[in-house]
Amino acid sequence: MDYRFALSLLITLLLARLLGPSGYGVYAFVLAAVSLISLPVQLGLPPLIVRETARGHTCGDWPTVRGIWRWSHGVTLGLSLLGLLGGVVVLGFWVQDPVLRSTLLLGLGLVPLLALSSLRAAGLRGLGRVLLALLPEQVIRPGLMGVLLLLALIAWPHGVTPAGAMAVHLLAACVAFAVGAWLLYRSRPPHWTAHAPVYRPRAWLAAAWPMALSQGFGQINRHADVILLGLLAATVDVGVYRVAAQGAFLVSMGLTALNMVTAPYVIRLHAQGARHKLQKLARRTAQAALAFALLALAGYVVLGPWLLQTLFGPAFAAAYLPLLILACGQVVNAGFGSVGLLLTMTGHERQVSRVVGVAALVNVALNLALIPLLGAMGAALATTAGTVLWNVWLWFVVRERLGISSAPV
Repeated sequence: MDYRFALSLLITLLLARLLGPSGYGVYAFVLAAVSLISLPVQLGLPPLIVRETARGHTCGDWPTVRGIWRWSHGVTLGLSLLGLLGGVVVLGFWVQDPVLRSTLLLGLGLVPLLALSSLRAAGLRGLGRVLLALLPEQVIRPGLMGVLLLLALIAWPHGVTPAGAMAVHLLAACVAFAVGAWLLYRSRPPHWTAHAPVYRPRAWLAAAWPMALSQGFGQINRHADVILLGLLAATVDVGVYRVAAQGAFLVSMGLTALNMVTAPYVIRLHAQGARHKLQKLARRTAQAALAFALLALAGYVVLGPWLLQTLFGPAFAAAYLPLLILACGQVVNAGFGSVGLLLTMTGHERQVSRVVGVAALVNVALNLALIPLLGAMGAALATTAGTVLWNVWLWFVVRERLGISSAPV
């Protein structure tokens, strides 16, 4: 977890120094827009692949695993082309600012790379190769991006354009994608090609749609603040807010890392009917995540203003209060544990999609109401309210459907 935070902090710091609040705002806005464009491309397939691969690995059903891998890659490639076409149409008719146009054009190249990388990581996680799943996207891509940005800071101390920063991101994503594809190829079980793939597209689509909705609404919850802030406020506000959001990422990083590790175990324990072991796993996960989150929040309360001004510069001092608000929301998120993961990995994805969908609507409505009045502070309050809502609601659903509590006590 330390290296992930270090890489994330390094990239945010370098981008803020190279681009300034306004340029970083353009970059952050485009990155959020690309993430939303990617929503229909992934179609909820990564969590489905984790679930089906873990099941196939447990019972030796490799034909089905091979089938869902091949089928999901074909579907994702087709949807990526449609997503790129839609992005080009938006560029041609609605985006007039030249800086935004060039940055968005490069950002569109991330759509297929990130979608296919998610499938690859899901396959490795389902096989239990969690560290290999994390390596390309959590180490190689941010690590290479950090090195390239550091070289840019040395070569061009007066800054680069948002499009230049996005080009660096695209190059790092290409390298990470190639490494990830090789790792997945090397991780295939023995005699992989001896198994003819078995396809169940109807069953997979029926299971993927609720997951797609959950992921889609989750991405709306994650990016609505940045998108709406970019549309309703100045790009400077977007840059300041993005620094706060990246800082709040540390608070929930423990839960994110634990979810990646525990997902296959949740599937197996549920399949075995080991409810007491599942309860113990859920409680220990929440306890560890909450302890990490509280330590991170305490650090921000004490050192937040100094960190922001020292690392990012005086122009980013305004990120302190949004940072604290977002961090409090992530403490709640960690305290309620792996609610979404527990339900998705045990076949209750429809309930998750309903809850997260309502929370996304509340989030968007609050952002629309509060951003014109409070700017970045309003975006932070709206996002935190949405986070608290879906965590509390899903905690009740976990108790009702699984008979366990995901809370730390």
